Amino acid sequence: MKEKKWTHNKYIVLLLITGAVYFFLKYISPLITPIVIAVMFLTLCYPTFDDIQKKTRIKKQYLASVILLILCAVLIVLVWLGGSFVIQKFPVWMEGMDEVQQKLLFMIQDSCDSIGNFLGFDTTSIADNLLNQVNIFVDNFRVQVMPDLLEQSWVFIRQLLSIIGVLAVTMIATVLLAKDYDAILSWTGANVGSRMVLEVVLKVIRYVATFIKAQALIMLSIGAVCVTILLLAKIQNGLLLGVLAGVFDALPFIGTGIILVPLGIWQLLQGYYWKALLCLVAYILCAILRELMEPKLIGRKVGVYPFAILIAIYAGVKLFGLWGIVKGPIGLVMIQQTFYVYTRYIDEKKQMNYDDIQENAVEEEEEE
Repeated sequence: MKEKKWTHNKYIVLLLITGAVYFFLKYISPLITPIVIAVMFLTLCYPTFDDIQKKTRIKKQYLASVILLILCAVLIVLVWLGGSFVIQKFPVWMEGMDEVQQKLLFMIQDSCDSIGNFLGFDTTSIADNLLNQVNIFVDNFRVQVMPDLLEQSWVFIRQLLSIIGVLAVTMIATVLLAKDYDAILSWTGANVGSRMVLEVVLKVIRYVATFIKAQALIMLSIGAVCVTILLLAKIQNGLLLGVLAGVFDALPFIGTGIILVPLGIWQLLQGYYWKALLCLVAYILCAILRELMEPKLIGRKVGVYPFAILIAIYAGVKLFGLWGIVKGPIGLVMIQQTFYVYTRYIDEKKQMNYDDIQENAVEEEEEE
């Protein structure tokens, strides 16, 4: 029996594909991010652009540039408004720290006294220790965290300028690609290898589109739940805080807790126990809602198990840092689809070879 080639060993092929995907996401993708975004954008919107061009005779590259300009303008305005809000509110928040500190100290002292009276022992030393730790924490926050926040603000500005640069290059790449998109597709479909690459690319883009649509729907649903509960609780700035909770829910390991948990603690310190309870209820409902919606909207539509997506996010964060939240699931889909396309190609090639052998055998028998 003829020994199998290593290219026919599926385990070796899977290992090589995994290594190639890691190398691409780690070293290549940061260098070609604008081109990747441009390709995804055009692939998703090209049929619409083609229909509009046939009806209006407006060239596709002009349509793409106008839409990108609008999206970039909206993004910049949102970032600017968010940054301005934080800068304006930050001094107010810092001035309120003394009040928060006093309320927290009073709550700790009152709780220790109540527990001591109930259990029948002196809690003075415990209370003093807790109060001392609170004071140390607040002092460290003012001395260490405040300068760090100011320093990080410059990092944020540099990152924002970098993002603007990426968007500018993306726009140029989109216009250039839109002009020759049809020719590129024709060239890609010329041979088997390029068709395999094209199929994988389309599958990955489909996953990204599904992911974005799912996250948008989940964010809207969770934002609506948070806004409704916070408005019913008559919490100040409930509309804004509910919207922010919906936006932050899209970030794994952060979620709505970054808004609702501190908000609930603040309501508790002020003595609004029902409002604090409603914040907790909103947090629990949002967690349940995401757990129910995400597998149905993402995992099943792209043929990937939700547990595999969770593992991919965890591995992506370990390998790529914060960007691993995005690169992990995309890498999983790239590995899955590349392996599927390659194994299908190998199976088809084996079947063709088998059919040729059978056909030659039949011809030899007829000649005899």
